[in-house]
Amino acid sequence: MLKKLVLFFAIAFPVLLAAQDDMPNSVDEVIKWNFDVSYECDIATLTITVDQKDGWHIYAQQQPSGAVSLPTSFVFAPGKNFELVGKATEIGTEEHVNEGFPEKYFPGKKAVFKQKIKIKSKEDFKIKLTYNFMACKTACFPPDEREVEILIKGVDPAALPCETGTTADTTATLSGAAWLADLAGTCEGFSYAEIFDPVKVKVFNATRLDEKIFSIAVELEIDSIFTMYAFDNATGRKSVFNLAANDNVASMKEMEITASEPVQYGETKGYKRKVVVKQEITLKDTLKFPVLDASLDIFLMGCENDFKTVETVSFSYDLSQSLDNGTRTKTDSLWWIFVIAFLSGLIALFTPCVFPMIPMTVTFFTKQSKTKAEGIRKATFYSASIILIYLLLGVVVAAILGPTILNDMATNPWVNIGFFLLFVVFAFAFLGAFEIRLPSSWVNKADRQADKGGLIGIFFMAFTLALVSFSCTGPIVGSVLVQSAGGGLSGPIVAMLGFGIALALPFGLFAAFPGWLNSLPQSGGWLNTVKVTLGFLELAFALKFLSNADLVKQWHLLERELFLAIWIGIFLVLAIYLLGKIQFPHDDEVKKLSVGRGMFATVVIGFIIYLLPGLFGAPLKLISGFPPPGTYAEAPYGIHGEAPVVDDGWPESTHPHGHGINTIRDYEDALAYAKKVDKPLLLDFTGWACVNCRRMEESVWADALVSPLMADKFIVASLYVDDRGELPADEVGTPMSNGDKMKTIGDKWMDLQISRYKEVTQPMYVVLDHNENNISGKANYQTHGNPEAFKEWLEFALKQFEASKEATEIKPEFEIVK
Repeated sequence: MLKKLVLFFAIAFPVLLAAQDDMPNSVDEVIKWNFDVSYECDIATLTITVDQKDGWHIYAQQQPSGAVSLPTSFVFAPGKNFELVGKATEIGTEEHVNEGFPEKYFPGKKAVFKQKIKIKSKEDFKIKLTYNFMACKTACFPPDEREVEILIKGVDPAALPCETGTTADTTATLSGAAWLADLAGTCEGFSYAEIFDPVKVKVFNATRLDEKIFSIAVELEIDSIFTMYAFDNATGRKSVFNLAANDNVASMKEMEITASEPVQYGETKGYKRKVVVKQEITLKDTLKFPVLDASLDIFLMGCENDFKTVETVSFSYDLSQSLDNGTRTKTDSLWWIFVIAFLSGLIALFTPCVFPMIPMTVTFFTKQSKTKAEGIRKATFYSASIILIYLLLGVVVAAILGPTILNDMATNPWVNIGFFLLFVVFAFAFLGAFEIRLPSSWVNKADRQADKGGLIGIFFMAFTLALVSFSCTGPIVGSVLVQSAGGGLSGPIVAMLGFGIALALPFGLFAAFPGWLNSLPQSGGWLNTVKVTLGFLELAFALKFLSNADLVKQWHLLERELFLAIWIGIFLVLAIYLLGKIQFPHDDEVKKLSVGRGMFATVVIGFIIYLLPGLFGAPLKLISGFPPPGTYAEAPYGIHGEAPVVDDGWPESTHPHGHGINTIRDYEDALAYAKKVDKPLLLDFTGWACVNCRRMEESVWADALVSPLMADKFIVASLYVDDRGELPADEVGTPMSNGDKMKTIGDKWMDLQISRYKEVTQPMYVVLDHNENNISGKANYQTHGNPEAFKEWLEFALKQFEASKEATEIKPEFEIVK
């Protein structure tokens, strides 16, 4: 051992000196030990989980021949209250060659050891454990020896429903098969006192994903002694999962296999520890829910490939008893985009470029037509042409950019800065600094086509309107397209359909009812007032995009207080303008204040007064989502408030969110912790630049109906899809579902959302059980944007979680295959 130590430090010490500037101050910053005890009858299982950060790792208990690395070791102080059952097992090691020397270590984020303990005391007692380890990356910390005392609960075996053959002192039958002892005896370190069943099969209830789509799952727990042959072995033996043919099954997707520890011996692949099989099926109809018969051919190997065993397990899934996960679609979200775009189109009607065209165009059609019906037909076709033109614009935008790029418009900091500058330009144009015009050659060509007459001529009249009105509608169209980016590929198309319908509606209506033209107000200076007011609103919205970029990059340049102060300044100037105290280019002189202008100025002043308490921490729910969140401020917890504290035991990626809710910003950490505390996992796909995410958090999460439920009953994982933090080196370059390579933490969470849940919009919420099944369906701001609906959804998920833990357990009896 001394020789190995000298050789190891001869290699490691120069590296340690070269890398000491990058060394953490303490090994505890990168290696964290966790101890957990579970019980089954009079057997306690001590699970030791080691969290490894930033590429640091510890070594396996057994090192290959020629290795100089120091192995991890465990020494239990003897005691009369317990007896060790076998040796400590480990999960997740790999063998590599480093500087010409072989070594076996844990390359991932976690190392897991398990030790079974036979309890001999009725009273609680403590076990003293001494463990040795060394942590390395490009450099190494010195070897470390530590001690810990672990509390073990006492049991009375006589009072427990222990079955014969399941405790440590009834090893003679050993699951009733003499060959099992022979097979297991080929494994180094096996103790005949060890307790195990070769495989435990858990059959879960089916989960309903959609009207006709169901997911079925089966979990196999494989004892550490054995290896199960993989389902996809190309040659030789393989395990088989089979669903019997059923007349009501339309299609089945390819099996999804998740193995906790996949292994390969030459060309033979296998699984150790645990493997979960999932199958998604689609029914032809739901008039009758079938019972699906299934079977598993399980092939096992021992430590020597000469020993092979097989067992066929049969079971069934009754789809009438499936868990309905209440999946929601994005229809509601698209309707919301349509409504916003439609209202934007109505606003565009009252701009100086469009409003005067209404009576002129309608009068042209009614006078040029021989009958009223012909005039209505022409005006209707004109209106339909306007809708078609804007719809084609939405199709072009969606086709060129695609869904992921459209979502990036709402999350990328540099794109948001670009939008900030664009909106400022739009605002200055509305305020009269200059006009945005398309090239005159485009307008002239369209106008010449309109002179040809007929339906083609009418279409080009509509196209001419779209071109000449661009100086007024362009900023609004641009704003609508940006805001629709969160609706995925369909967002821009639906947005432009809504905008086009609103813009075209008056032309058709006034052609059908020309008498209504007399009720329209005359064109005049009020139209420029509308345009200037829109300029101030564009300027206020522009600040939101700058805030998005600041949030994503975490620059803290535009925190909540400064954002609100600038908004107060913008709306104060708008109020002064509406009161006629200042004028902009193209404004008529305000000799006396109209009732409408005075009332609108009053509303603006009231809004300013509403904003003022926000400077001192008020939530401002009416505009939640627009300013930065309350935690992104100079005084995030109020002037005299204190930051909430995360209790011990939570993962390091945990952040206090407020209202008693903690959020974990790493999926793997959150899933592991949810399993540890036996709670469902609530996935929150969110973004720093997501307006609706902040609205949900400030209006729904903070509500007294919701916050206690989230804090006490769920583990929340907030996954920021626009997080620009760097991934660990071993994850950079991982292929994404869209063909790109992962670069940032946000890329990882975005790919998870797209590949698993087929969504690109935020916020999106999903509740998972411990097998990562979606047991709740999807929820978002449009479908669950009020506390009552979200509370009902959470309570439904809790019921599903309890039901998901109900599984039929099967313990197969194996036979030797000669």
